[in-house]
Amino acid sequence: MKNNSVSIIIPAYNEAAAIEMVLKELLLETAQWKNEMVEIVVVNDGSSDDTAKIVDGIEGVRLINHRKNKGYGAALKTGIREARGDIIAWYDADGQHRPEDLLKVINKMEEENLDYCIGIRDKDSYEEKSRRFGKKVLKCILHLITKEELKDFNSGMRAFKKEVILPYLPLLPNTFGASTVTTLLMLEQEYYGGEVSITAQKRKGKSSVKQVRDGFRTIALILQIILLFQPMRILGKAGIIMCVAGGIYGILRAFQWSNGIPILASILIIFGFQLICFGVLSDQISKVCKQVYEKRYIYPK
Repeated sequence: MKNNSVSIIIPAYNEAAAIEMVLKELLLETAQWKNEMVEIVVVNDGSSDDTAKIVDGIEGVRLINHRKNKGYGAALKTGIREARGDIIAWYDADGQHRPEDLLKVINKMEEENLDYCIGIRDKDSYEEKSRRFGKKVLKCILHLITKEELKDFNSGMRAFKKEVILPYLPLLPNTFGASTVTTLLMLEQEYYGGEVSITAQKRKGKSSVKQVRDGFRTIALILQIILLFQPMRILGKAGIIMCVAGGIYGILRAFQWSNGIPILASILIIFGFQLICFGVLSDQISKVCKQVYEKRYIYPK
């Protein structure tokens, strides 16, 4: 490893079943990195079990407590704000991740001077069968919107330069979906990123993710990010479709009835034109937002 300081952020909510094993494995691995500037930060997100007590008893781990449960994204944001490292790495507290995979992610970032790196779960990774359909739906929606082939859009193991991720904290959700949002943000802002193959294991303990609720929240978050940075991609296309549909319907009915363009066709055309105008206005606002969030980087060839 190069001489970069690394902060490993671990959000934890009722993870007493796995947190001790996770931290001891991580401490053992990081001790061999030959880099004294590594900190492990556990954000206890208002756990009602012994998570905080267990973490507090492990030397070499920094504990931050939320007085009440705020959500996975909120815990990550707290950890990022309090982190001291140049590189911010995300790591799950449920036993799914392997410390050696985190080293691969960090090494990839440093060797290629990346702005971010995502751990892509391989075919040998454990996956809940009940979540497969929902993930496929979300993957299809993301592909349609971004036109990018995303291998693993919501992997919990990823790393960023602190200066890259810090300006976007206000855009991250407090609840589930922070991984998906950061994937979109990095793509939309064209940061220099990479990916490495990792193997995820079966989690220990019960997951707090509610598939239907969090699935709809994630879809809403995807639309919010796209509307913020590329509003014409949705509003413009929707407006054009409405205008074309209204025009075709109106012409066909006008010839069929010989009584002019019907009201429904007029409504479709007017509504489509309004969407296009709203998209143009949103695009101007988006450019102002980009000036706030965007930073200039010289990328290696």
